[in-house]
Parts: sequence; C-alpha cells; structure tokens
Amino acid sequence: MSLREMSLRDLRPGFDTNVLTPIFGVMFRDRFDGRVVSAGLKVRLSDPQQPNAAPRQLSANAYGAFACHRLQGMNAAGGMTSPPSTRRYELKVEDGLGRYLPMTVPADLPQCGLFEPACLVQSPAAQTPAAQAHVPLFCAPARTVPAGVGEVRVEVRLASAPDQPAAWAWLELRLEADGRMLAQGLADQRGCALLLCALPAPVDLPLGGSPAHIAAPLSEWPVRLNAFWSPAIAAATVPDLCALQSLPAVPLLQDLSASPPTPLAPALLVAGSPLVIRGSGSSPFVYLAA
Repeated sequence: MSLREMSLRDLRPGFDTNVLTPIFGVMFRDRFDGRVVSAGLKVRLSDPQQPNAAPRQLSANAYGAFACHRLQGMNAAGGMTSPPSTRRYELKVEDGLGRYLPMTVPADLPQCGLFEPACLVQSPAAQTPAAQAHVPLFCAPARTVPAGVGEVRVEVRLASAPDQPAAWAWLELRLEADGRMLAQGLADQRGCALLLCALPAPVDLPLGGSPAHIAAPLSEWPVRLNAFWSPAIAAATVPDLCALQSLPAVPLLQDLSASPPTPLAPALLVAGSPLVIRGSGSSPFVYLAA
C-alpha cells in the first residue's frame, strides 16, 4: 500500500508519522536585536491576480514561524510538480501591539524552507541565527525603548512642501568617523522615525593619557543620518520591503530659510540620552531635498 493510499488509521504509533509539508513558511525578526517575533503579529498572504479573494491569515507555531499548508490557486505540497511552478503572492505583516511598522513583501510560492525576500538574500549566506532566512521588522515610533541602547528620533518633511511628511523614508545612521552603519530604520506615514542601535565601543585612551587630557567625552559619538525616498513609496498605504531597498538617496536639509538651504550637519549621540535630530532654530523637522 502506498503512502498516498494509507489512511490515518493505518499509521502505526511509534513507527509512522503524518508529516504536513507547508507550501510557505516565514519567520520575522526584530531588525534591532535579531530576536524572533510572533506574538501580536497579523500575517496574511494574498493573490494579486485575485483581488477580490480573501487573504489567507497565517498562524505561528511553537518556534515562532508562520506557515501555510494550503492556498487557493496553489497545489498542496504533495501534489507539486518537480520542479514546481511558482506563483507570485503578496505577504503582508502588521503589528497589533504597535511595536513595528507594517510592510508587504513579494513572495513566490511554493517556497522550500523558510522564506527570505529575494532582495535581502546574502551571498555567501551568514551563519549566525539572526542572519538565517527571515523578514526583518522595523521599529515604530511608539515602541518601548530598551535600556542601555542608542535611541535616535527624527521627523522628516519635504523641502518642496514643508507641511507634507516624507512617508516611508528609509533612514540609515552611520558613525561620522568611519562611516560604519549603526542602524537602519523607516519613517512612518507621518514622517516620524525611531532608530535603535547598540552603542559603539568607548573611545580608547591614548597611551600615557588620562581622562583629564581627553578633549571629547568617551561616551559621545558624532553620527550622520542619511535618507532614501521617492514619491512612489510615499503613495503606498503600506510600503514594500524590496522597494525600500532600491530607493534613491536624497540629501537631508536642516535650514530651508538659508540660500542655498543648509545641509543636515552631523549630530552627537550620547550614551544614556535620546538623540532627537532637528532642523535649525526651533524647527522640529529635518527636510528631504525633494
């Protein structure tokens, strides 16, 4: 008797196992600390070719992975051809607890193993657990900030329309000294962003030196904020993760009243103090040169 013909009552306890192979599995990790996130997430798969069909909601297993075994328009794993024909779906994730920003990701199904967006695939693949196949989640401004980390907040507007937020702007925080990446993040629809980073190592004392001879404190680091944006991404209700990876760089400005407008200067990240990056004078905003 073949496995296909065998019913569940024919399985022998202790010898046979009924294994259901999903056609799609995905794990989400916090972009800041790499931990697996599942609680509070609403994860759905939808078929762009069937806009009127209800999305399939996915549930997480005990390991925090979300899986789908059957999907309209897609054969079950046991009936797939070899090699399987793929079909493009849209993965959408939202956080009901308000810690992370929503996003969509294009996904080709069926998927072997855990899903990783094509735009994020590393070559060669990293070996750390946090680098295994996953979809990253980015902080929402309302997220509770853990103790002992670097906290950077900014509100971004458009220089061409100062009352209009730079929705879904992609942001990078780098050390001014060597350009090392400290954090990546995303502005929400209001242009507000929260970036979290591990604090850099303290500045080394010179040989024979002492704290009294050091002009700059050991726990302060000049940092620079870079931005990437396009009108197309701002028009999205929910941003596409892969579209965010290919946004063009746009200069940041801190003073629109000057002629020409003043570029955004480096800011000072201080251990134990949130850094709020602002424009010149009393302006709470920085501006994209767009």
